[in-house]
Amino acid sequence: MPKIRRYRSQDFVDYVAALEKTTKWGKKATGELRARLEKLRRQDQIWVAEIDVRCVGFMILVPEADGSLEVDWLDVHPDFHHTGIGTMLVQKAEKVAKAKGRTALSVHTSDKNKAMQGFAEKNGFVLFERLKGFYGKRKDALRFKKAVAV
Repeated sequence: MPKIRRYRSQDFVDYVAALEKTTKWGKKATGELRARLEKLRRQDQIWVAEIDVRCVGFMILVPEADGSLEVDWLDVHPDFHHTGIGTMLVQKAEKVAKAKGRTALSVHTSDKNKAMQGFAEKNGFVLFERLKGFYGKRKDALRFKKAVAV
């Protein structure tokens, strides 16, 4: 049974392994993750989905100025896609948002990432806005939101 818990520094290697499989970074994933971890603010949180001591899913939660809690960098190792791990992480995000008095969850993804768009919609998120040039020139993101009952 998967367990959702807070990130620990020893999870770094598993997080990199997941990013190497779920992004185009390949061997650059180590540096990308280090850079992201260095930018974390005090109120940001990292959560991990663990199965039999193996970390198989990750998400970073970032409070947004608009009252939402952003589900950022939601990654599930490909060996565990379609197992409910991503949904479990979103459910944890909902609990955290509710505890923090946040009115909504948000998530963004590339406008080309149809799998993540479908996942967001399946988990109750609704398309909210297009972020022009978010990933670079002519590389837009789509932002989805989901209301949280406080």
